[in-house]
Amino acid sequence: MKRLWRSVASSALFLICACGSADRDPLADIEGRWTTDDDPRYIDRAFEIEDEFLYLLLGGDTFSVHKIRDVEVADEDLPEYTLEYRGDEGALFEFRVQLSQADGGTLFFPNETYLSWRRDPDASVPWSGLLEMERAAREGS
Repeated sequence: MKRLWRSVASSALFLICACGSADRDPLADIEGRWTTDDDPRYIDRAFEIEDEFLYLLLGGDTFSVHKIRDVEVADEDLPEYTLEYRGDEGALFEFRVQLSQADGGTLFFPNETYLSWRRDPDASVPWSGLLEMERAAREGS
């Protein structure tokens, strides 16, 4: 009888943990505005992950906004996030980053691990006005 109760209790605990983790937003750990100063070629580049959107600063005031279609997280030494989105012409693209918890959270692109990208919520980006209007609209609803 004791074994039966242990089995039921452990099964219930497993289900509670499994269901709770499924509700967690996979983007929560990588949301924010990210910049790097490790290489002067990227000084006017940034990206931001906000809700279901990926904002890419391509240089100067040129940027693109993409709705994230899918997110996959692979548990490696550093968790690797793959965000799938459509480009302006409709082609599918993947935006892949690895997350290190060092220094309050640092992102790396797998093909450019020498560059570390850090959260910088105060970085100047041309889409900040769009985000402020969207947040105000949500708060007013």
